Amino acid sequence: MWIGNSGRQSGFSLLEVIVALAVLGICVSVILRIFSSVAGATRIIDDYAEALNIAESQMALQVARDNPLGTDSGLVDNYYRWNTKVTEFRLDTDSPLLGNSGFSDAENSYIPFYYRVTVVWGDIKKRELELATIRLGVRP
Repeated sequence: MWIGNSGRQSGFSLLEVIVALAVLGICVSVILRIFSSVAGATRIIDDYAEALNIAESQMALQVARDNPLGTDSGLVDNYYRWNTKVTEFRLDTDSPLLGNSGFSDAENSYIPFYYRVTVVWGDIKKRELELATIRLGVRP
């Protein structure tokens, strides 16, 4: 059937269909790469969130202890390895933080403790998160 005055059939030529499929293939490839990178980034964020949760829990446990000096370590889900270390924090004797009477009152003598929690995870690329703080505690 002939349409119009020019005598040509309506529709797409084979070349136009091939070009359209090529452009569609490239677009789908780019979109799949974007989804893949977003999924990888989401996994990394989830890992950091879990590591932070573990580090905060271990920090709270160490702070709650009466005599926290020392080290400890453990493994969570066979993936996250945590280490804690609590040491006495030493100030210079001329530090303005000590003042004349130091860290003491009539009943107790206080000592600053340095708390550090490190969480390491990952198979191929090792990642690490560290939390640290200084808190006053009663001298044992």
